[in-house]
Amino acid sequence: MRTCSPAVGTHQSAAVPALVVLVLGALVLGTSELAVAGLLPAISADLKVSTGTAGTLVSAYAVAVALLGPVLTALTSHLSRRQVLVGALVALAVGNGVTALAAYFPALLAARVLTGTAAAMYAVTALTLATTLTGPERRGRAVAIVFGGITVSAVVGVPASILLGGLFGWRAVYGVLAALTMGVLVTAVRLVPEPAPAPPSSLLIQLKALVRARLLVTFTINAVVTAGNYTASTYFVALLTQQTGLSTTTASALLLTSGVSGTVGNIAGGTAVDQHARHALLATMALLATSLILIPLVMTSPVLTWLVALIWAAAFNAFSTAAQGNVSLQARPATDVATAANISVFNIGIAGGSAAGGLVLHLAGFTGIALAGAALVIAGLNTALLFLPSQRKPSTRT
Repeated sequence: MRTCSPAVGTHQSAAVPALVVLVLGALVLGTSELAVAGLLPAISADLKVSTGTAGTLVSAYAVAVALLGPVLTALTSHLSRRQVLVGALVALAVGNGVTALAAYFPALLAARVLTGTAAAMYAVTALTLATTLTGPERRGRAVAIVFGGITVSAVVGVPASILLGGLFGWRAVYGVLAALTMGVLVTAVRLVPEPAPAPPSSLLIQLKALVRARLLVTFTINAVVTAGNYTASTYFVALLTQQTGLSTTTASALLLTSGVSGTVGNIAGGTAVDQHARHALLATMALLATSLILIPLVMTSPVLTWLVALIWAAAFNAFSTAAQGNVSLQARPATDVATAANISVFNIGIAGGSAAGGLVLHLAGFTGIALAGAALVIAGLNTALLFLPSQRKPSTRT
């Protein structure tokens, strides 16, 4: 079986096709996660449950990612990353297939839990393999590659899923996703090489690495800044239609351009973190806070709101990539488990920010959620300035 070493990953002919496979897997994964929100009314009507009950499908997925992802990553640390990747794709295909066929809501809920668990395992393993293929000196760009697939899923995969669901029903969406996952699985078996074995690391050593003070501070910053973003972004469509006065169609077009901007920010964040991880983190947080502060000042102007939204999307996606890059640098030799934990941290931030935003929106309106989000991001920025000193770039030597 082919193997690749971090030192020579960029020189191997297998690298580019394998990276493309990892991106396609992330694209399918992201669509599997995000499409369900747009299909909730159809699912609710089909299975004869309330919309609120159907909404627990989103929560079940998030809980599986947050709780089961780190545990299974630790338990499978003795397996090769390629084996785990293949296993995660099998589970993702099964989860999407059961989602398409489920006749009762409990079965559908269980399928979403399986899909969320598989997604967490895939994301962690794909990040590790991408880093191996690109080399440690391009760790940030490896993160950007995988995260880029998830970002593109929001821009392309979700609208396509909603269109397909409107034409053929919500089950067709997950039937197609199951088939696409199988396609990625077959291609991954053929094209993704086995990485060179990593030095053995016991579970105890990994757990000790996870509780380092610096890493715990980084996790906290990532959760707080993510919460700050989602305090406002969760209700951005409502802001566009109710405050800015855009039609639903125009708001959708604006979100599409924001998705493209987010993809650019993702790439920029990955490149920047390879040059100087701490500077990249600080710069993206400062830009994100500035964007949130500007939103209340421009939200009555469609053009200015659109321009700020482009910067906002780029800033948050760049932050997410830089944040994951910083975790990877700090967590060695527990990179995989720390990556899974950081994905959980992101999900905690999303859930907490969305909930906080709903409360603030009720009390202080759209201006309130933007400023509350900015305050959380600034809190994360100040914490990073105080407690995260500079860290050297990873050595290219093996």
